[in-house]
Amino acid sequence: MKGDHGNTPSTEGEINVDALLAAINEISESTIHRVESDDGQRVSVDGRDYHTWRELAEAFELDIHDFSASEINR
Repeated sequence: MKGDHGNTPSTEGEINVDALLAAINEISESTIHRVESDDGQRVSVDGRDYHTWRELAEAFELDIHDFSASEINR
């Protein structure tokens, strides 16, 4: 199942958001909240808002490319 839910900017390709959020949840042991916004992709972790999947991944020292649909399906 792809997890991009139509929220992925074209510059990032198709991202498996569910896998990305699961990895961050495991790393941070924090509650992750999806926040409704105009672009539909804002996420809050420990009170800090992230506005792109790339920004979120980088904050937790993850490579966003590891969560691309093409990588997940390998």
